[in-house]
Amino acid sequence: MSEWWKDGLPFSCTQCGKCCHGRGEVANVNVNYAERQKMADFLDIKLAEFNRLYTRQNEDGHRLLRFVDGHCTFLEEAVCTIHEAKPVQCRTWPFWEELLESKDAYQKQVLDFCPGSDVETPVVSAESIRAQMEETEAALLDD
Repeated sequence: MSEWWKDGLPFSCTQCGKCCHGRGEVANVNVNYAERQKMADFLDIKLAEFNRLYTRQNEDGHRLLRFVDGHCTFLEEAVCTIHEAKPVQCRTWPFWEELLESKDAYQKQVLDFCPGSDVETPVVSAESIRAQMEETEAALLDD
């Protein structure tokens, strides 16, 4: 992949909650075992109960957070109710490999959508972007 973003990208989360809403077929937050356990502990419930109440299993056997009324089950009035324990996929958005494949993809999936990307500063360094991409990929592979 060409790192067209080699000088970094400006981004500052506005906590608007837009990224917590599904968009068309995109309504998936993958959660591995460690992430589910962390969220269950945060909610002070057993993992099995967390899985039953807040996740679903996809056709590949991976666990995904449930979406209710078009948004993540943990989103209430544009606020993440599990912010301190939120999954890697949520923490690293918008620095996912598929969103950074090209300027066009980033424009359509991030710049045209997220108010936090419409800033001049702070600039997230390419090194930090790479680290977040790697963290996301590792979390997706870990079950």
